[in-house]
Amino acid sequence: MALPNTEESIMTVAVKQLEDTHRALVEAVHAGDWQQVSSLDGVCRELVAQAMAQEDRDDQALADALDNLLTTYREVVALCQAVQGKLAEELQDLQRSKQGAKVYQMFG
Repeated sequence: MALPNTEESIMTVAVKQLEDTHRALVEAVHAGDWQQVSSLDGVCRELVAQAMAQEDRDDQALADALDNLLTTYREVVALCQAVQGKLAEELQDLQRSKQGAKVYQMFG
């Protein structure tokens, strides 16, 4: 039985770690666990840097993993923008209510 190429095994492990982290990122996003999303974002960045630094990397496997990650990040950004918009609306409603209360106190 032949031993696997060590460089190939390292690359396979790097892509597998990136895919596993990607899955965890998706789960954290769906759970609304933004602390975990932030933490996993840092891990993803490190894993991408490590995978890119491999001299004999499997470009196709890495490209596929990065493409999946890119799709997830687009979804995360869209979700963050939606949450930001909702929070902005709530803040505006709160400010209007506060102004209405001030007017009521002035004439009450």
